[in-house]
Amino acid sequence: MERAWAEIDLDAIRHNVRVLRTLAQPAKFCAVVKANGYGHGAAPVARAALEAGADWLAVAQVDEAVVLRDAGIDAPLLLLSEPRPDEIADALATGARLVVYSPEILTTISRAV
Repeated sequence: MERAWAEIDLDAIRHNVRVLRTLAQPAKFCAVVKANGYGHGAAPVARAALEAGADWLAVAQVDEAVVLRDAGIDAPLLLLSEPRPDEIADALATGARLVVYSPEILTTISRAV
């Protein structure tokens, strides 16, 4: 017998996004799906959030943005952490908006585009 489990209710995610989206209007709504959708599957959670009205998605790391793009999700993305220099090409390829904390990364990005 399993000692722990998680039941993911995508309808509950859709409901929550709809409620929050209504409260946030007219602002744009960004659903954070970092950490593999908080362990629930980034792509299914992202799709559910978008179906319910999310305008944007946010992830913490470049590889998470790549996973969403590889899953065919083309919604606007926000990368919440600054990419490492060796991740710049992949980050730019996703089309995500990048968060920049340091002049060095800004220089690296400007050289890459």
